[in-house]
Amino acid sequence: MVIIGAGVVGLAVARELAESSKKSVLIIEKESSFGKGISSRNSEVIHSGIYYPHDSLKAKYCTRGRELTYDFCEKNHIWYNQCGKLIIAEENQTDIVEQLYNRSKENNVPDTRIIDQNELISLEPHICGAGALFVGCTGIMSAHEFMAALQRISGENEHDYLFMSDVMGIDQIADGYKIDIRNPVGDIEHVTAEWVINAGGLHSDMIAQMLGEEESFPTLRYSKGYYFKLSSKWRGQFNHLVYPLPDKKHGSLGIHLSFDQTRTVKLGPSAHWMDDRIENYDMDESLTHLFHTGATRYIQNLSMEDLSPDFAGIRPKIYNEKNPLSDFYISHEEDKGFPGWINLIGIESPGLTAALAIAKKVNLYLI
Repeated sequence: MVIIGAGVVGLAVARELAESSKKSVLIIEKESSFGKGISSRNSEVIHSGIYYPHDSLKAKYCTRGRELTYDFCEKNHIWYNQCGKLIIAEENQTDIVEQLYNRSKENNVPDTRIIDQNELISLEPHICGAGALFVGCTGIMSAHEFMAALQRISGENEHDYLFMSDVMGIDQIADGYKIDIRNPVGDIEHVTAEWVINAGGLHSDMIAQMLGEEESFPTLRYSKGYYFKLSSKWRGQFNHLVYPLPDKKHGSLGIHLSFDQTRTVKLGPSAHWMDDRIENYDMDESLTHLFHTGATRYIQNLSMEDLSPDFAGIRPKIYNEKNPLSDFYISHEEDKGFPGWINLIGIESPGLTAALAIAKKVNLYLI
């Protein structure tokens, strides 16, 4: 069995197989180690599942994955903080907050309530707004520790990893698939497998299209998000994650406030559609003003000098002009003539939270 991609989803699938099967597993990864792409360039949030339509895959796997993630972190001594979050309403936005609250009930998200301005100030003195939606089940974790634990369990079950290895071509053969791989020294090698799980992240659509049926599978568009960090005077000043209302135009949750294990505060991500498919993680300091303007809508007394560039990430979005908040694509492609091939395409946010639940779905295909 082959897993393409050693991001959090590929690692979660490997861990699930390690605990439920004795099959031989090979994980192919183009980077020098696991989790170098999307999985490590995000807010490290354990999402509630509040934003997504009730019948969507994002809602299904996020709400299930949230509880699996907390449980896994607890059992494997991974740092996490179920700090909760506040979705801020400005004066003319209280009706939208009510809509989100109703969505939370549809999606069975626990511990949500609408709070007024006075309670908001008591919870977060540095935050301003007309009110907020409190979501108690949201948290943060160490994504690296999480992925390291998944990889450790996989490795303990004698799974093999090929790092610095690119998938160059795929052929369907009588008993599965032949995968052409360019190894770290540039030579082409071949592996065969009855089952292939495509968890290729930013390249998952192009890997699927190597099967020769380009029109049958989704196409990705990249959305680049930047993060800025706040100066040390803001460290430890917030007890909850703080979000504006979602940015539907760009298919994002808006420039929000989060923090890490050291209580260092960061803002982001922004959302910028990319015209190419180049993995460019360079920062753009000219966005400081954009971030400052966005953050001062809900953070009091934030100066421009408090912001400095931190890092950038890229989301693989299945782009739909009518609905930029697109869904995951999770499919065993047997009906398209590719038995044993599982595509996991467009696994962006809340992919970190959903990973363990997605892995359980993949395992059901294999049984």
